[in-house]
Amino acid sequence: MSASRHDSARNDRFAVSRREFLRLIGGGAGLIAASRLLPISATRAAPPGQTAALIVAANFVIKSLDPARTIETTSEMVNHGTYDSLVTFDGEDLKTPKPSLATSWRVSNDGKIYTFTLRQGVKFSSGNPLTARDVKWSLDRILNLKANSLFLLDGVEDVLVLDPLRVAIRMKAPKPSILPILSSPSLGILDSKLVTEQGGDATADAREKDKAESYLNARSAGTGAYILTRYVPSQEVVLERNPNHWRPAAQVERIVIRNVAEPATEQIQLEKGDIDIATGLGQDQLQALRRAQGVSVKTSPAATTFYVLMNANPSVGGPFANPKIQQAVRYALDYQGILAIAGAGSVRLAGVIPTIFPGAMDPAQGPTTDRDRARSLIRESGITEVRGQLSYASDSTIWGVQMNILAQKIQADLSAVGMRLELNGLPISTSLQQYRDGKNQVGVWSWAADYPDASDFLVYLPGRTVGKRAGWFADASPAAKSLADLGDQVEMELDSAKRLALYQRIDRQLAEIGPYAPLFQPAVPYAFRSNVSGVTFNSVWGVDFYALTRTT
Repeated sequence: MSASRHDSARNDRFAVSRREFLRLIGGGAGLIAASRLLPISATRAAPPGQTAALIVAANFVIKSLDPARTIETTSEMVNHGTYDSLVTFDGEDLKTPKPSLATSWRVSNDGKIYTFTLRQGVKFSSGNPLTARDVKWSLDRILNLKANSLFLLDGVEDVLVLDPLRVAIRMKAPKPSILPILSSPSLGILDSKLVTEQGGDATADAREKDKAESYLNARSAGTGAYILTRYVPSQEVVLERNPNHWRPAAQVERIVIRNVAEPATEQIQLEKGDIDIATGLGQDQLQALRRAQGVSVKTSPAATTFYVLMNANPSVGGPFANPKIQQAVRYALDYQGILAIAGAGSVRLAGVIPTIFPGAMDPAQGPTTDRDRARSLIRESGITEVRGQLSYASDSTIWGVQMNILAQKIQADLSAVGMRLELNGLPISTSLQQYRDGKNQVGVWSWAADYPDASDFLVYLPGRTVGKRAGWFADASPAAKSLADLGDQVEMELDSAKRLALYQRIDRQLAEIGPYAPLFQPAVPYAFRSNVSGVTFNSVWGVDFYALTRTT
C-alpha cells in the first residue's frame, strides 16, 4: 500500500494509532468518574428475579456504540459482547483466527476473493435469522457511512451474496491481513431487517440517510452473547444475557460496565467488593492489590510498542539525524531500567513489531546497553556536541506507564554518554500535534494496534505514517527504498511462510537503519475478585464477557 493510501485509510491517525490516541485522552476532564455520579447500589442491586450484576470498571472511551461508527477501546469491549464478527480469536491469542459467525473460509488463488460459509441456525437477539445478506448489509454500511471504522475495510472492492449462507469479500488487491482484521468488533454483523426499520441505511447515500445510531446507542442488534439494554454516557453500560445466542447461554446474567476515571478509585472499589473487575489500573495499584484479600491480579501483553523517535531530517533532527548518533542512542539506553518503569509483565522489544504477532524479532536480538560503544559511535560521527530536545506527552499514562517518568529516564541514559537533551513535555493536545507535524527532534511515543496483525506496524516504514513524522522517506537511501518496497511486498504476499520471513526481515532492518530505538511492549494490568473466573484481556477488545463465571 502506498504511503498516501495508508494515511487516507487511517484518517492520518495523529501518528499514534486511533485507539492509542483515544486512550491517551481518555482520562481527561471531559470524562467524569461514574463513582461520583451513580450510587453503587443503583447497578449492584438485582432486579426482582435476577442475580446481582457483575460490575466491570473501566475508564470510558466511548463515542458511539454503533459498530460502524466506533473504534474506541471501551466501545470495542462492549460490542464484542453484543455483536459477533465473521472470525475471532481465543483469549489473549492474536495469531490464529478462529471461526465465529463463519465456520470456514477459503481464499482464491489470486488472493483477492475471500469466501465465507456462515454458521447455520444463528439468530439475532430479535429472533431474526442470520443470512449472508446481513453480512453484506453490515459491511456495505461501513463502506458507505465512511465513518470511524472505514479504514478497517481499506482495499475492499465489494461484498457479494452467493447464497443464504455464503458470502464473498472481493479485494482490490491481495491483502492477507483482511482475515484477522475481520475479527474487529467494529465489523460486527448487524440485524439488517431490524436496523433498517430503525433508520439504518447501507446504500451509497448512507452517510446522509442513515439514522440508526441513536437506536444502536440504546439497544444492540447483534448475535452476541449479550444485549445492550442501557447506556448512560460517562456513567454506565448495562448488558443482559441474550436468550437467542447460538452458543450455550452465558454464565453471567447481567454485566454492568461502569465509568471510573481514577485508577486509585478502582483499587478501593475492588478491595471493598463494590466492583468485580478493574480494567483501568496502574502498576502502583496492581502491586497494592497483590496483597489484598479476595483479589486476583493479572497482566496480559498489550499490542503496543513504546519507542524513541529520532528525526531523520537534518533541519529538524540536527545531530540526531546522523545514523551513527541514532545507533549510539540505542546502545546508551538502559533497557533493564526502562523495563522496571514499564512494570510487571512488560517485554523488551528488539524491533517495532510486538512479540504477540508473528514476524516480531526475538527480544534477545536487540542491542544491549554498551555505553563505551555508544561513546565510540559518537566520536565516529564527527559531531562534537550532541544536544537536542526530547518531546513527549507530559500528561499521559499508557497501560500504567507514565510518559514523564519514561522521558526522564531516557534523558538520564543519554546524558551518561554525553548527549544533552532538554525535556519538552507538553499536554497531549499540543505535543501530539507537533509530532503529527514532524516537528519532534527526539520523541518518546507509543503505537497500539488497531487490528491484530503485524501489518499495522508497517507505519514505521519510510514514507508511512510514523516514518513521515520521523522525516524518513524512501528516497533517503537505497536501503530505505528497498525497505519501503518490502513493505509493499509483504502486504500482498499470500504464502504464510514467505510472509513471516518478510516481516522478520522488515522488523530487523527497521531496528538497524530506522530512526527509532524500540523500547518495550507493555503489559495490561487488571484485577478481579477471586470468585470471578475466566478473566482474560485481549488487546483488541479487552475483557470477553462470555467467558466469565462467578461463584457466590
